[in-house]
Amino acid sequence: MMSLSRVGIAGVLAAVAAAVIYLVAISGGPGGPAGGDSVTGQTRAEKLFAGLTNSERFKAAGGSVAWESAEALGKEGVLIRNLSIESKDWDGRPAAVAATELRVRRIDWNNVAVSPFGDIEIIGLTTDNERAATFMAATGVTALVVDLKARWDYNAESRIVDLQTFDFAVRKWGTIRLRAQLHGLEIAALQDMQDGGAIDPVYVMGLMAGAKIGGLSVSFKDSGAIDKLAEKRAEETGSDKKQVIEQALRGLELQKDAQPHAIVRQALDALIQFVRKRGTIVLKATPERPVPFLRLMLNRPTTRAGIDRLARELGLSVEAQ
Repeated sequence: MMSLSRVGIAGVLAAVAAAVIYLVAISGGPGGPAGGDSVTGQTRAEKLFAGLTNSERFKAAGGSVAWESAEALGKEGVLIRNLSIESKDWDGRPAAVAATELRVRRIDWNNVAVSPFGDIEIIGLTTDNERAATFMAATGVTALVVDLKARWDYNAESRIVDLQTFDFAVRKWGTIRLRAQLHGLEIAALQDMQDGGAIDPVYVMGLMAGAKIGGLSVSFKDSGAIDKLAEKRAEETGSDKKQVIEQALRGLELQKDAQPHAIVRQALDALIQFVRKRGTIVLKATPERPVPFLRLMLNRPTTRAGIDRLARELGLSVEAQ
């Protein structure tokens, strides 16, 4: 069952990454008003969402932001309950994002959209749009409910971003966990180039091209994804879930045996264990010295030596836990 092997890790990561990007694009940067039970909390909530509600595109789309209550969280945080954001996507179709709770424990209130540090948690995130429906149909998720945590710090002197936490958990499906250390990023340049809260993606790509990977860990913890994908495939083929999984495992074993690259064999072996045990699969990059993003973008190794050299340079490893 090649569809499971493809969706099993690459598809899982791609689908969830697409969902993350889309949700972030809709909930956007900062944005707008509506009730609250704390003067300080209300003020912070309004500042958090000011950039979104003031953006011309959001206004033109008839966008709105509302919440049931907002209260101060510690000396510099805010707790927002029952948040709702409504707007239209790029094709003019209605789109909505809601969350049971949004907790901001740390953020630079002077640079909310490009904060050099932050500690944010979103509980019970849901979305109503065509892309979410497509994701659900492709993965067997019946109700897309997400919990998100993010924590990061930026050192202006060393120009290092330390992404300590980025957890994206789809309930009853799985959790993507990202940890990273990026060198050579100039956040001040991003802050300075903002125009009305909008950030030029081409400019961002240029800045990222000068950055380096100091360390990276990406993992996916299964909490129902494998079984849901197998059940969906079983329905399509008229077989049962066990047969689908066994067929996928046989296909992965054949791929591993025919693969000349050590890192790919390691990845396939980890994927096999991941599918069997429904555990966690982890990709790590631990280079001896930071590797430039530009090196990765320009270098497309097609030879065995080139791929193996790049894997060694990045210190790549893949394992199942």
